[in-house]
This record gives sequence, C-alpha cells and structure tokens, in this order.
Amino acid sequence: MEMALSWSGRRQTLYMGVAAVVAVVVFLWGYEAFLTTPSSCFNGKQDGNELGVDCGGSCALICPAQAHSPAVLWARAFNVGGDYYTAAAYVQNNNPGAGSRLVHYSFQLFDANNSLVIEKDGTAELPPVQTIPLIEPNINVGNRVVSKTLFAFSEEPVWEKVPASAYPRLKTTGQNLSPDASRLSATVVNDTLQNAKNVTLAVVLFDQDGVARAASRSLIASIPAKSSEPVVFTWPGGVPNIVKAEISILPSF
Repeated sequence: MEMALSWSGRRQTLYMGVAAVVAVVVFLWGYEAFLTTPSSCFNGKQDGNELGVDCGGSCALICPAQAHSPAVLWARAFNVGGDYYTAAAYVQNNNPGAGSRLVHYSFQLFDANNSLVIEKDGTAELPPVQTIPLIEPNINVGNRVVSKTLFAFSEEPVWEKVPASAYPRLKTTGQNLSPDASRLSATVVNDTLQNAKNVTLAVVLFDQDGVARAASRSLIASIPAKSSEPVVFTWPGGVPNIVKAEISILPSF
C-alpha cells in the first residue's frame, strides 16, 4: 500500500513537472515572439514592440495616436515695400526629439474688410526644435493692403524620432543689429565634426511690446565641420522701435 501511494505521488510530481516545463516553454516562446522580436518597421504590419503598423516602439516613425499636432503661436504679414509682403508664423513643435521631413502649409492674407487678398502655399521641414519660424518672403498683393494673416497646415505632419547625431549643433555669434534695424549681421558657427548642409536661418524683429514687426530668411548650402559662415539680413528703410532680433537655426535632417 505504501509503495502504491509512493508511486502515485511520484507520478503526480512527474505530471506537475512536465506541466511546469511546458508552461515555461510557452512563456519563453511568447516573450520571444511578442516582446523581444525586433520590429521590421517596413513590412506593413504591427509586430515586435510596435505600437501600430510600422510605428512606435523601436521604429523611427511615431504613430499618429502618440503624435501631438504643432501649435501656431502667431502669424503676421509685414509690408517690405510697394506691393510686397513677407508672411511669418511661429510654430511650436510639441513632439520632443522628433521632426517632420515634409509638411505643406498655407498663409492667407486678408484686407481690412476681411476679404482674402492672396493665399500662399509652401512646404518645409519641421526640425526637432521647440519653436519653428516659417517665413514666406516676396508675396505680391497688387495694390491691396493686408490687415490680417492666418496660417494653417494643409495636412497633419508625419513625425519621426530624430537622434541628436542626425544633424550638427550650430550656434550664432557676433549678432549685430543696426540702430535703425535696417541691417542685422551674425556668424553661424559649426563646432562639430559634421558638415552641415541646407541650413535655414530665420530672423524675426520684435518691438518693445514683444510684437513681431519684420522677418526674413536665408539658406546656407553648407557649413563645413569646425568652421563658420557670416550671414546678413537687410530691411531697406529700417524698421522703427525694434529692440530685439531673434535668429533661429533650422537644420536639415
């Protein structure tokens, strides 16, 4: 009787051991298949640690559900002489460490009667910086006078994670604004070991109340590593009551 009980106990222990081994194997298979398998990010299906189809997790693309729309802080148009205006908008990137390679937008300029004067479309990169000036120069409005400006994106930007190594960190030095704000000069410095290409510089002039009064942009095709490039912006006739010039560096990535 004791031997029968002993064999029964051993058999029960054996069954439990086998069941435990099977459970461990199933767990390890599931962990490997769903949690540690690298995402392909380009196969048109959700796998690995992706949060959506080819997005999220270890993929560079940010899923739409996790992305945050950019906020338009302000938009204005400035007469630069005769029938020509420059339109500018400050956009806030609410996706830290992420950028959008190509986004379409439009400026709408209205007169004092709220009638549309002109709509100007454009495209731009949204680099991984917090505040992004978007500037459209040389807008011909005929003999109309612009009183109001609206800015909007024509589509929702597609955001992707951008590592800091994707573009060199640049800075400006020696900024000098003439007393009448007709000329602004500065030097763009590339202290890194990377060459910087297609660097957009945007400048906005502000009065004592913090209101934007003029804007301009410039493109530097290349700034070699460990070098610098001078840049000059001009506003013929000057801009009255300017107390601050803000230069933004918008690198391509």
